Amino acid sequence: MKISNQKIYEQVADILIEKIEKGELEIGDKLPSIQKLAKVYGVSNASIREALNALRMIGLIEIKHGYGTFIKAKHPQLFDFSHHTLNAQRVQDILELREVVEVSTAQFASIRRTDQDIEMMEYALQEMKDAIKEGKSGEYADLKFHLAIAKSSHNTLLYELLNNISDLIQQTMEGTRKIYIYSREKTMEKLVDEHHQILEAIIAKEEHKASSRMALHLAEVRQTLVDNYIVEK
Repeated sequence: MKISNQKIYEQVADILIEKIEKGELEIGDKLPSIQKLAKVYGVSNASIREALNALRMIGLIEIKHGYGTFIKAKHPQLFDFSHHTLNAQRVQDILELREVVEVSTAQFASIRRTDQDIEMMEYALQEMKDAIKEGKSGEYADLKFHLAIAKSSHNTLLYELLNNISDLIQQTMEGTRKIYIYSREKTMEKLVDEHHQILEAIIAKEEHKASSRMALHLAEVRQTLVDNYIVEK
């Protein structure tokens, strides 16, 4: 089966997801090698690697080095509620807290940021870009970026408030990214661009634009979670 050039790895991923969900590929099945899959779909080895990595991040496959790639689950694991620290209500609580606090930290950061603060935010954003290029979801760098903004607000209490629940924020970021990958609602590149726009406003000392861009970013996160029945409106 040959496929078109647009977003090749996403098309390959969609085909494999459909095969898994229809039962054509069952849990425990071993996938053909990257080279064989590339030949079947008429794409490059790199595109197959990207597709498999996307499926790995949402928990559908397991890559065992030296053994091969195996089907791990029939449906993606978008949010892991098996741990007592995170459940649907807690996700909603965290989101509401972020909506209240982070709009303000972005505003204050645009007023008070120093050159050193800018370097810290730029470094975190670059880490996010690098992680995505390496096929990782990049939520740790995403968290560092948001905490860097909070630190740049030079309000110790606001920073500590976010930092104290940073593990939970990172878990919700990871789950949201899995939804993006699975549903195709947003590419990782668009996610990076949203963060870049927030940073641009902070650097330019445009406080209203910084707060509104942060609000828009968090509103899109909320809508994604609402659309996928993780939180209520």
